[in-house]
Formats: sequence, C-alpha cells, structure tokens
Amino acid sequence: MSESLRQLTLVRFREFFREPEAVFWVFIFPILMSAGLGLAFRNRPAEVLKIGAADAQLAASLRGEGLSVEVLSETAADPALRTGRIVLLAIRGANGVVYRYDDTNPDARAARLLADRALQRSAGIREAVPVREQLVREPGSRYIDF
Repeated sequence: MSESLRQLTLVRFREFFREPEAVFWVFIFPILMSAGLGLAFRNRPAEVLKIGAADAQLAASLRGEGLSVEVLSETAADPALRTGRIVLLAIRGANGVVYRYDDTNPDARAARLLADRALQRSAGIREAVPVREQLVREPGSRYIDF
C-alpha cells in the first residue's frame, strides 16, 4: 500500500472518530436498538386468560386450555367483566351455556374459543377431524434474531 493511501485512510479514520455523533450512530445506537428490540419481543409463555363461571360445576368443565376460572355470582361478575378483571363470563342457561364478553377485545374472543373447546371436550364431544399440534421454535425465526 502506498504511503499516500495509508495517510489518506488514517486521516479519514481520525476525522470519523473525532465526531462523537458519528461514532454513536454507527456503533452504539445499533447495539442499543438491538438490545431494546430483543427485550421488547422476547419469547414469553402463553398468557393465562382469566374468565368467570356462574357455578362450580361449570367452572370445573372450563378449567384447562390456558384459562384461569373463577367462580362468581352474576352480581359480582358484572363489575369484574366491566373492569377487565375477567375477560369472559360463562353462565349456564336453559338452552346451554351463555358467554358474556366484549367482542372488540381480542383476549375475550380468544377466551371464548378456548372456553368453548374446553366445555365441548368435558362434555365428551370429539373433534370431527383429528388434528395434531407441532410447535416449532427455531432460533432466527424472529426479526431480532435475524
């Protein structure tokens, strides 16, 4: 390498490292951003959804499937549903079970599906088409891993 090219490269490096803003944006900021995104989007276990049931027998049928079931009277369940302490209330009616929930809440919609699946399984109803789940957790599948 010629002396003039070496001197030019050295001058460019010195010029770069004399600018603290440039050093921050090129070296420090990407590391901080990667650490922040890694914390924000880390793998977490599935959330347990809290639901209420009007009687103990119904609550026993709904347990499992990622649901935390609390037995509540209808008078106690209304404020719990309104304040978000529970996302769904299951009440045994004359023609089956009535689900009370806010359909604009994604957690409530998911709780309704999980509660119905748990209730149907406890009643002995089998799925028409057998299915299996195969969970895959590969490193590198998340954006931050990439």
